[in-house]
Amino acid sequence: MHNCRINEHGKFLFLVLLIITTSYPVTLKTDISSDKLTVGDILYLKISAKIPKNTVLAPPETEDKISNIVIKEWNTTKTEFEEFDSISVDYTLTTYIPQNCTIPSLPFILNNSEETTDTLFSKAIPLEVISVITEADSNIDIKDLKPQQTAGKAPMWWLWVTGSLLLITVLILLAKILFRKTQKSFAPPPPKPPFEEAISAIHELEYKNYLQRGLVREYCFELSEIFKRYIARRFYINAEEFTTEEMVAWLGISGLELKYRNSVEWFFRTTDLVKFARHTPDNSIVDRFMNEVISFLEATKPIETEPNEKQTGQKETETAQTGDGEKQ
Repeated sequence: MHNCRINEHGKFLFLVLLIITTSYPVTLKTDISSDKLTVGDILYLKISAKIPKNTVLAPPETEDKISNIVIKEWNTTKTEFEEFDSISVDYTLTTYIPQNCTIPSLPFILNNSEETTDTLFSKAIPLEVISVITEADSNIDIKDLKPQQTAGKAPMWWLWVTGSLLLITVLILLAKILFRKTQKSFAPPPPKPPFEEAISAIHELEYKNYLQRGLVREYCFELSEIFKRYIARRFYINAEEFTTEEMVAWLGISGLELKYRNSVEWFFRTTDLVKFARHTPDNSIVDRFMNEVISFLEATKPIETEPNEKQTGQKETETAQTGDGEKQ
């Protein structure tokens, strides 16, 4: 009878511990190799956290520079345990500006299996940049340069050589200009339409065999650029410079059908996890990347119309796609 009660208490304590370990709040730990450096010195910054299972911690989209701090390299390491996962983002930093600065607080996005997100912020770290010029160096007397000394009369033959070379150069330039004027100039061929250019780029991407070589991240980078370039040319926007949030904002005013807007938003948000959080998706997700792009290209491809007799010799106009202009 006592043994049964002990076993029941043990199971209850185990369940309590399990609930605590799976629901604890996630916090970021910030470590840095030193808070003092001289210009050009290397610093190592590590931001780590213990996250629950089935969650992804995405670091911020950083360029090569944060304030006065230059990011030379960064990478993400993930270690899996039974109750949680340990993830760390390591940055290699330096500065080339001789003044004190601060590594700002960086936002990290936590995505869990229930498709909810939370933003965590790292600790801001002030840095002291030490000058390499000491007080003793500032007292050194720097002497002026000695005046140029002359020794005899300079030879004049070099003037004839220089003048001859200049004359030959002028004659060659004149000959090239006259030759170009006599040649018939041809206008460069017009660029391919957006749809044809995108399909051609996709074929070239498939020839590179990124997926067969396990280079999923490189595959997502290049496919995203092809998709953005098509949207930029097809809808006359600067999509190649858009972030994902800017792309989603444009979709809201694009007039595209809801299913196409959802398709584009899913593609860029999911590929961002692969490109920037180094997440490895399932094969079905990787296959869906290409299917979503092809479906969007086919759905938004301009419909070419035949010119009538009065419009012979004029450029063909593109008609609006079925989904363009429909507002939900």
